[in-house]
Amino acid sequence: MANSIVTLLFHVYESALVAAFKLVGPFIAFLLLAALIHKSRSFPSPQRLIRETKLNLGLYFLDAILVIPVLAILGATIITAIKHGKFMVGPEGFWAGVRPEVVVFFVVLAGDVIGYFRHRFEHSKWLWPAHAIHHSDTELTWLTISRFHPVNRISTEVIDTMFLALLDFPLWALVANAWVRRYYGMFIHAGLPWTYGKLGRIFVSPAMHRWHHVAENPGMGSNFATVFSVFDQLFGTYYVPGVCDRPLGVRENMGAGVSGQLIYPLRMWYQGVRRALIRTAPADIARDN
Repeated sequence: MANSIVTLLFHVYESALVAAFKLVGPFIAFLLLAALIHKSRSFPSPQRLIRETKLNLGLYFLDAILVIPVLAILGATIITAIKHGKFMVGPEGFWAGVRPEVVVFFVVLAGDVIGYFRHRFEHSKWLWPAHAIHHSDTELTWLTISRFHPVNRISTEVIDTMFLALLDFPLWALVANAWVRRYYGMFIHAGLPWTYGKLGRIFVSPAMHRWHHVAENPGMGSNFATVFSVFDQLFGTYYVPGVCDRPLGVRENMGAGVSGQLIYPLRMWYQGVRRALIRTAPADIARDN
């Protein structure tokens, strides 16, 4: 028993240390970038920034210690099941003869199509309570990419991995796609006032994604892609009227701290199920509730 506890504590310590080390590079890069462009919008309100950063870091380390091991097991299980059952779409081993840079382009392209529809699904009635955690950050920074509820993280991993594995992309390509989406995701969350000009019609710009995080605005129901803005244009959800300077966040009250963020969707789902049961219950039972 004592050995198991020591092993568990060592895992927690090691995971937290690795997670902290991974923050160093992005922290330096985005700090220098913010200093170089000399834009006031790149330096958010200090009080709100401290509050939101504490929440983001809390969820980030929770993810590193508890969620990532679960995601690793889930991802490996999904890939193994699809490969072993030969459920892939198209000829087996198709990507083996394709140049690596071409494979990376197509896996990111496919990943963005999958991510676009998955993201729209996350804005649906039943998944929104978990995804709202990500939108609750009122000071969009590169650390906002870490603010996700474990349920949201698991749904993302299952959907993205399953569909990319069905397309028979090799494991290294799935890893490359995850890296591109994560680090480009940091970039478009970094609060930079860039629209990309004409290139914004091809790639998702920081300004485009910022409109997606506006609290009460048509933009919140738009801009679901992460890398290629062409998908939002294709499906009628592109919304970039210019540089975004609107308030960010959500109307919902998430509660205080990391615990509030974790409990909020569970509370919403419980209330939703309870209301649904009351609506379908006989009249006398419904009156009692």
